[in-house]
Amino acid sequence: MVTIIGGGPIGCYTAALLSRRNDIIVYEENKEVGTPIQCTGILTDTINEIIKLKKEFIANKIWATRIYAPNGKFAKIHFKKPNIIVYRNKFDQYFRDMAIDNGVKIEYNCRFTKRREILNTETRRKKNIKYDKLVGADGPQSKVSTSYGLGKRKHLRGVQALIKKKNDGVVDFFPHIGTYAWAVPESDTILRVGVAAETNTLEIFKNFKKRYKGNILGWQGGIIPLHNPKTITSTKNVFLVGDAAAQIKNTTGGGLVPGLTAAKELQRAIDENKDYEHLWRQKIGKSLWTHNVVRKTMNRFNQNDWNKLINIFQRKSMKKILSEESRDKPIQMLTKTIMKNPSTLLFLRKLMH
Repeated sequence: MVTIIGGGPIGCYTAALLSRRNDIIVYEENKEVGTPIQCTGILTDTINEIIKLKKEFIANKIWATRIYAPNGKFAKIHFKKPNIIVYRNKFDQYFRDMAIDNGVKIEYNCRFTKRREILNTETRRKKNIKYDKLVGADGPQSKVSTSYGLGKRKHLRGVQALIKKKNDGVVDFFPHIGTYAWAVPESDTILRVGVAAETNTLEIFKNFKKRYKGNILGWQGGIIPLHNPKTITSTKNVFLVGDAAAQIKNTTGGGLVPGLTAAKELQRAIDENKDYEHLWRQKIGKSLWTHNVVRKTMNRFNQNDWNKLINIFQRKSMKKILSEESRDKPIQMLTKTIMKNPSTLLFLRKLMH
């Protein structure tokens, strides 16, 4: 028996994969999968290497982004392959249905409180759970992680508003506001506008939102874990995956592609009795390490540094690299950037100071 805590897309995908050889039960804290929404829902085309997206949960396709500098100038990048904006509730429910179709049982309103204990949040009754293997897919504040001595994660706080506003279908990205800020078109009349930061997120958001005036249709918020290459994600029979394992791109906060990729490696580890730590790190460890190094470097930037870097991004050679290389494959992107624009090496000196 494999018990999975968390019925989000990573938890349900893990359940679907493992159900081929195991009895699976998923405990989900909320009353349904897909709510509350706590994600911008923007994916690179790399997602198609994992699953083929269905039309019903694609909200929009984005072919360009503007990366802004503090001085107001920007580099506009046109993508060779589109970024995909998904309806997160429908996207998550797709993986739920995949798990259920494979015979997985999902119990809702069930919160993992401590080792081998679940609390029903409606009846307030507790019950003991049994398992041979336990998977924590329970998000950035994973109770599975803390209960089994795998530690807490450092994180950012994100705030996002759904704003009714006409737009040109281009993502705006501000790497110098908070930790980063964004305006993502859900459609030609709706923007997802948000900020992620370590502290004062709401105050930073209030100032940032002034750029995008319009009626607020809804609010979303959540915690974004920060990847630490030293984080341990498993013990003898307990495994963490997705946000619970902080399998996150620290440059953008994106975790769906890394988490789904790690889910495949977790299935291999359990079904074939292999080392999960080794498998997922071999697959995405170098990529997440690279995002972490770049994030640490950017955290040391001042406004002048950002102005200089965005100016470099405006070069034809840089635009070509940024348009062709996926954010989910940062090593290739960084290697080509340094080869074509050696001046970018100067920014890595920030990491050494």
